[in-house]
Amino acid sequence: MGGREYMKSIVKQPLFWIGFLIIAGILAFSFYHKYVMNNVIPEDQFRYDERELPIDKAPFTPDKINWFGTNQFGTDLFYMMVSGAKYTIGIALGVALARLLLSFFGGLVLSWFKFGGRFITGSVQAFYYLPSVMLVYLIVSPIIMTTGYSLMEKILFEMLIMVLIAVPLLSVLIKEEIGIISQNEFIMSSRLMGAGYLHIFWKHVLPHLKGRLLVVFLQQVISTLNLMAQLGVLSLFVGGTIMREFSEEFKLPVSLSNEWSGLIGGAWYQLNLYPHLVFFPVLGFAVCILAFNFMLEGLRRAMDEPNVVKRRSTADETGTNTSLDTSSFQFLDNKKAV
Repeated sequence: MGGREYMKSIVKQPLFWIGFLIIAGILAFSFYHKYVMNNVIPEDQFRYDERELPIDKAPFTPDKINWFGTNQFGTDLFYMMVSGAKYTIGIALGVALARLLLSFFGGLVLSWFKFGGRFITGSVQAFYYLPSVMLVYLIVSPIIMTTGYSLMEKILFEMLIMVLIAVPLLSVLIKEEIGIISQNEFIMSSRLMGAGYLHIFWKHVLPHLKGRLLVVFLQQVISTLNLMAQLGVLSLFVGGTIMREFSEEFKLPVSLSNEWSGLIGGAWYQLNLYPHLVFFPVLGFAVCILAFNFMLEGLRRAMDEPNVVKRRSTADETGTNTSLDTSSFQFLDNKKAV
């Protein structure tokens, strides 16, 4: 299926649009909150009665005032999630894009060098059995927990590891996709006619690979969101963290950017006491993952649609009159005997 036909098929997929509108709506509200509402997050540690006497102390459970409740500092969880949505989704999109670009070139190299590619493909199989979250945790946690690096250096290092752990497997996947496409008869014919590798790739392989790369990209976005949620449980905050003083004796970890994995990690130890602090960030991840899955399913259905080309009949193209003329025919019994 060509590029234009594929895009037309995507436009016709309601699942794709449902997922796209959910993600677009979340991002739009998050940017609106930052630039129009000045990123203001309500914070009230106490609630007062009509006589202005304190009657309750944060954290507050979900109610009409605070839809998602508050944390220990009285910070509204709903607006914290709205503020952090753009960072959460943005990090997932950025990591997925970096994975795809690096793996795309890796797949090209593996498909070019046949012998070395086979060796690397066999070696990479071990990554299938390594949990990504544990691999990231073991590599990143020693750096995150030290004080010798700046906050930005820690964030970039963690994102870099999140990218690199997926590149070997993804490179092999793209290499296999290129191999499948290269088995088509028209590509083999082009090769027999003397076309070079680059010509075949740009003219024949890449147009058929574009749709599959979009599918791989959305798969990596979903994978990254899953990984971020799991890292939050392990208290590795992708968006940075600060220690905020809660009392004279205690300091609590707080997400610097309000990205959702940080919200999960900061409240995980309070899950039994205040489950809403973990439930709503997890729900946010679930909604985004579901939305991207809708988009992914829409892309897959678009790829599975047959490429139907409507052709007009020759008579319509030439304008020839195809109606029967009864005067051209004569029954045998009406003919005169010779």
